[in-house]
Amino acid sequence: MTGGLPRIWIITDPGHPDGPVTPIRRALEGCSPGLVGVQLRAKGVSDRQLVEWGRALRSLTRAAGCALTVNRRVDLAEIVGADGAHLPERGLPSPEVRRQWPKLAMIGVSRHDRQGLRQAAKEEASYAFLSPIFEVPGKASPIGIEGFGRAIAHVGIPTYALGGVGPEHLCGLITAGAVGVAICRAIYEASQPAEVLQRFSRALDKALAKGG
Repeated sequence: MTGGLPRIWIITDPGHPDGPVTPIRRALEGCSPGLVGVQLRAKGVSDRQLVEWGRALRSLTRAAGCALTVNRRVDLAEIVGADGAHLPERGLPSPEVRRQWPKLAMIGVSRHDRQGLRQAAKEEASYAFLSPIFEVPGKASPIGIEGFGRAIAHVGIPTYALGGVGPEHLCGLITAGAVGVAICRAIYEASQPAEVLQRFSRALDKALAKGG
């Protein structure tokens, strides 16, 4: 971790044939404690399903020494015992969440430009995801590594790169100022999620060893 934050966030994909939990279980096999955080994101499912998945992920992440957040549903984050919540750009302001749910230690936010990051820093969010870095189907035009570096410069909030990121991008992103990366397809489309996560971990170690 850095400042109590993981270096790699895995965002769940509820559409996976095995559901969102099994690929996470496989990915976390042998994972170093503190390296990874898991964000439960599952749009369009029932509250009961979210709680079921959330409790299963809480059990997995606690055993692996990993953080857990729940996307948007702050109330359910508290119910499942998550470490925090992750708020969409047009979601609740993080100061309001802190007042109403003081037990949640992490309040993450999604952002898409420098202005959004500056607002997140002003509102004292714990961290931000900035996206998309590379091409992602159905998303806005990618900003690239250089655009990421320009967006986060002197903003003052720990920021993760999200959107089409692979292990080969870690060195450039860490050099540009990323605290880490957030991934989804890289894990959920892999036949061996643990091996993929290990590749990210090794690339991260190399990037940090170069002074990132």
